[in-house]
Amino acid sequence: MKSIISTFVLLVLFRLVKADVPSPSHNYNVTLPEPNAPYVAGQMLPISYTLPDDTNLPNLLSLSVLFTTQDPSLNFTDIVITSNADISQGFSFRRTHNTMVYFEHQLSYAIPNNTLPGNYIVLFVDSISKSNTSVPIVVRPYAAPVTTLPTNPNRAHPSNGGSIFAYHSNDVQVTHQRNWTLAAVSLGLLLIAYSAL
Repeated sequence: MKSIISTFVLLVLFRLVKADVPSPSHNYNVTLPEPNAPYVAGQMLPISYTLPDDTNLPNLLSLSVLFTTQDPSLNFTDIVITSNADISQGFSFRRTHNTMVYFEHQLSYAIPNNTLPGNYIVLFVDSISKSNTSVPIVVRPYAAPVTTLPTNPNRAHPSNGGSIFAYHSNDVQVTHQRNWTLAAVSLGLLLIAYSAL
């Protein structure tokens, strides 16, 4: 019984750390965007995928990435982010996890300012295996930057430039905080149950 609880705790913690979406062909995993994560029109959409260490991969995978939706009310035309995603296995893309070697590629897409708010999909299409990997996301409305005129034009003002590591939405902060609170409570309950055995 203790081993079952220990395994469950490890799975919960692992799931919080990594949210990969595996492809049906198992030739790549999507690491970004995270499923159902909110993004904002006018901002960058990070895209990241990992590839196995396989010299035969160019014969097994030809990847394109699209931005699309299944909601007809959005009146949206599919956008090709890249028709030929990089699947090279060069040294600069090489990563290791324990003893496993894999290759990580990243790109970004500027969500147009005029994108209507709603549910969208980042679609990874493998033309060799004829399989798709869908990652649903939520796009929030464009928020125009607020500019204020300084009272003293000669005084320096800090830039409010963005960071790819900063939270750009209160929804993301709330969701992140809620997930960690839920994980902490779940872990606490499991540890209490474990110690009672």
